[in-house]
Amino acid sequence: MHGTLTAGLAGLAALALVAAPSGVSAASFDCRAPRLEQAEKAICADGQLSRIDEQLARRLAGFTRRVTLGQYLGLRYWHFRWREARNGCQDDRPCLAATYRAQSRLLDGLDLCLDTSARRRACLQATLGEREAQRR
Repeated sequence: MHGTLTAGLAGLAALALVAAPSGVSAASFDCRAPRLEQAEKAICADGQLSRIDEQLARRLAGFTRRVTLGQYLGLRYWHFRWREARNGCQDDRPCLAATYRAQSRLLDGLDLCLDTSARRRACLQATLGEREAQRR
């Protein structure tokens, strides 16, 4: 009886995790925060955007362990600017998805830079510089 009860409770706990509302939290912000940007509300309400946000936040966190302090500060500045652009989309899903695709492409480029240690600094500067030039 005790084993059945334990198995039943474990099953209910697993079901609760699977059945949790989509977008309760995204990796880069708390969806339950009292003051969210309109774009953040849209991301929380869209399971796919929320998952993409979580994946990209994990990738960004991975970069922070692989770069120098100066590179880290540059990456944080770039991410702050990217969030401003993302929030400018308001609740326009195609716009939000496009900003996430652009961020993913940039992180792909940075990943290549980090894998080539001989010219790492110049590669990072060029990649981030290209991104800034595209914003203008």
